[in-house]
Amino acid sequence: MKKLITLLLFVLSLCPAVFAAEKPLGVEEFTSTEELALSLSSYFPKVQGEVKTVQGDRLTLAFVRKDELIPGMAMTLWREGREILHPVTKAVIGRAEEEVGTIEVVSVGESSVTAVVKKKKKDVSPGDRARTTPRKINMALVPLREEHPDIVKALADNLNELGRFNVLDTGKVDVFLKNSKTRDAAVVRELGSTFGLDAVVSLGIYPSEGRLMVTARIFYTDDASQLDTVVAMLDLKAGKGSLGEIKPFFTPTREEKTITPELPFMAQSFVAADFDGDGRLEYAFSDGSRLHIYRNEPSGWREVWTETATSIGATMEWEGLTTVTRPGTVLQNINIDSADINGNGRPEVFVSMLRNDKVISSVFEFQNGTFSRIAELPGFSRVVSWPGKGTILLIQDYDAVQFHRGLPRQHVWSQGAYRAEGEVRFPKDLSLYGWTFANLGEAQPLLVALDAEDRLLVYSGDSVVWKSVEQYPVVDVYVYPPATGVGAILAKQSGEDKGQRVRLRGRLVALDVNGDGKDEIILPKNITGTFTGGFSGAELNGLSWNGARLDPAWSIKDIPGPVFDFRSMTPDQSGVRINALVRTQGGLFTKDRQQVMIYTVR
Repeated sequence: MKKLITLLLFVLSLCPAVFAAEKPLGVEEFTSTEELALSLSSYFPKVQGEVKTVQGDRLTLAFVRKDELIPGMAMTLWREGREILHPVTKAVIGRAEEEVGTIEVVSVGESSVTAVVKKKKKDVSPGDRARTTPRKINMALVPLREEHPDIVKALADNLNELGRFNVLDTGKVDVFLKNSKTRDAAVVRELGSTFGLDAVVSLGIYPSEGRLMVTARIFYTDDASQLDTVVAMLDLKAGKGSLGEIKPFFTPTREEKTITPELPFMAQSFVAADFDGDGRLEYAFSDGSRLHIYRNEPSGWREVWTETATSIGATMEWEGLTTVTRPGTVLQNINIDSADINGNGRPEVFVSMLRNDKVISSVFEFQNGTFSRIAELPGFSRVVSWPGKGTILLIQDYDAVQFHRGLPRQHVWSQGAYRAEGEVRFPKDLSLYGWTFANLGEAQPLLVALDAEDRLLVYSGDSVVWKSVEQYPVVDVYVYPPATGVGAILAKQSGEDKGQRVRLRGRLVALDVNGDGKDEIILPKNITGTFTGGFSGAELNGLSWNGARLDPAWSIKDIPGPVFDFRSMTPDQSGVRINALVRTQGGLFTKDRQQVMIYTVR
């Protein structure tokens, strides 16, 4: 049992190249494991096509039955070789086949199919043939829990009966898992090489309100890439093997990366919007003490406006795993957000800061050709997207001892000013930062938060209904509230007291990435270096709610440094754009470098 649970934890994080099948997201009614088997078999059709054009590693192909193709599908490229002659009659009885390589389907159009070369043994040429394997698919079903072996066996029998699969006996799978010492993607690859498998399907079966939720994740064994996930609700009352509400778990996820030039300063956080209403995107950066407005142009970053340094005394420093805004003589920036709360068509920038012994939120806006401070609000500010209510502004009071005090109040623009309305309730162990409301397909929006150990929590009301095992480390941001009374005297005598600092929890975003009407949770996960001890890289993760837990839906890997902050832009026809503020550490003779990396996710 322990081994199976361990595999669950690792397999669910296998996303080196996560590509899901492009299938409708509407609910499909299945009534048996036979229909689930048919759904899985649709990912392995028998089709054959011909290469028409070659542009580098990108190919255009023609297929007679392209409707059976789906993005992410792997295919073999081959070429007709020499003639094979009958040894007696010398008649041509066929041609030898020369393997050219393997490809992956990228998109399926009305008249052609686009693919990319994944492995190349020979240069690809027009006229080369592409096909899925015509032989039976060797597959293993890997149950992630010991319960309900009858469901696993029934599905294996159904797949074998289709005549397209040879399903490995689950007893052999169990023995392999007990003896295997590999982890992560190596589990799938080793299982494939040991038993000559083409694919592995991990099966998770979880109790859910009197039914069983079945998740089937399809992996290719050659590179452990995930093709898709199918989710089913098993209704025990309807009889053994009955299934309902089966649908693909997520849509195709592709990403394209754009890297901006190096920033001329070190930033702690940022927000991006068209602040001046000219149709172009501007970035508002906080370096921990000042606000900088920049625009990314073809020639590089162009400064639009920078807050004057008249009263600024705080600095931000790199400390391995943390950024620390140290107490200066005047202020420390805490949070930056943006939204058009006053309704004039230009988003305001809200900057929360600790100024002397108070927390205030300055509001900046583009007016009369420049940026200026238009208001100051007492307390912390946060812009929140609330399903069913839209974008709202929250303000929470500051307390010198508790830091955050009381419940935040929604503020609206009325009669030329920001005015407080009703309180917004959320769990008492949370502050204003480090959580988001999300439409996860339940009757009411749920709240998703990061705890003090960087684990995800899902709240329904004040109750935690799920907590992640996996951690999602962020670049810690600490602020130092000024000591008061006796504490102030002791602080002067003993120097800086790290016990007085307050850690701000990381950012996470709820956004409907795949257009299914439900939000996915997007957040970074910074990776600790093996030898340096600091963060050496990062990944961006998208997670989907399956009714009982948040499961990985997609991820962007191999980000070359820690993500300090990130923002998601409103989805459009090109996909969802995620802007990440990434810092890469310099070497012996080079300084640290910070850039905005832009990922378009489809």
